[in-house]
Amino acid sequence: MPWNDNQGGGGGGPWGSGGNNNQNPWGRRPQGGGGGDDGPDLDEVVRDMQRRLRGLFGGGRGGNGGGGKKGGGGASAFGLGFIVAIIAAVWFVMPGSGWYQVGPSEAGVVLRFGEYSRTTSPGFHFKLPTPIETVLLPEVTTTNTIQIGQGPEGQMLTRDENIVDIDFSVQWRVNLAYPDGVRDYLFNVRDIQGAVRDVAESAMREVIGTSDLQFIITEGRAEVSSRTRELLQQTLDEYDAGVEILQVNLRNAQPPERVIDAFRDVDVAEQDAERAQLNATAHANSVIPAARGEAAQLTQRAQAYRDSVIAQAQGDADRFIAIYQEYAQAPDVTRRRMYLETMERVIGRSDITILDGEAGAVPYLPLNELGRNRVRNTQGDDQ
Repeated sequence: MPWNDNQGGGGGGPWGSGGNNNQNPWGRRPQGGGGGDDGPDLDEVVRDMQRRLRGLFGGGRGGNGGGGKKGGGGASAFGLGFIVAIIAAVWFVMPGSGWYQVGPSEAGVVLRFGEYSRTTSPGFHFKLPTPIETVLLPEVTTTNTIQIGQGPEGQMLTRDENIVDIDFSVQWRVNLAYPDGVRDYLFNVRDIQGAVRDVAESAMREVIGTSDLQFIITEGRAEVSSRTRELLQQTLDEYDAGVEILQVNLRNAQPPERVIDAFRDVDVAEQDAERAQLNATAHANSVIPAARGEAAQLTQRAQAYRDSVIAQAQGDADRFIAIYQEYAQAPDVTRRRMYLETMERVIGRSDITILDGEAGAVPYLPLNELGRNRVRNTQGDDQ
């Protein structure tokens, strides 16, 4: 048998080697020129394996390869290469070992010995065998939604020290705007869903704490949502979470249920006050212009009367000065003229008729015609 030690007196057993107590399972060559067995021949073992493989595939010829140890070494190398080729083919053909597929909504994250190596796009890709490289296939295009505000977590304190019930939702997905977004999403935050929830609630509380209740429940809903989204995105970017916040929807914002009736009464009172103020403003807008127009009309009339009085007084003064200048040049003539004009105005308005006896007898005097003439003269003087 090839495993027996044939040296006389050698008690090495099946793994013995020429009386040496070294229990090397492959045996040792004897030192010196002594005879004996060389131990198991590895080349022979490989040749036997090759014969068996050729027998399985139906080819090759028999023989024990009498080419000596040099020829046996070449056969041994061929056998090892063939085995390695079979193993490599199995590795690269089996799904999940040598190649992998990335879906349209996925990203392929390759780990080499558990450490991040690269990110691949959708399609077929090759990698090193599974013990060396593994692949993670996370969903990266799916929009995730988180509901926040159900229960006590939705009650928040405003800047004017009121409590408001907030109910909002956050929509987010993996940030693909930069190359390492998928890597950050997978490895930088342990619980990304919980992190987004906690940061969103904290951001909303900060925004609500800097706003008044009336602003939040009326015209400020859009601004509250926008400010919360910006603060949430900024905080997650500082964490390198690899998350993109798509939208923050403020679905409900109202006072607590126990005091909502009182707040509604306040709203009704404020609306009534605003309505009364608008009515008063409309009445003022209709009355004030009329009063201003009347005041302007009175002012214009007064100014016109003033101008007419001043003009008349100025005219009388100018006429008096003109008469005085004429009187200064001829006092007697001017005095007589003034007397005659004055008497004409005075007597022309009376019914007295004066007859001068020296002028001669007047047989008939039409007194009615004289009266009509006086009336016409008087009307002409007034005009």
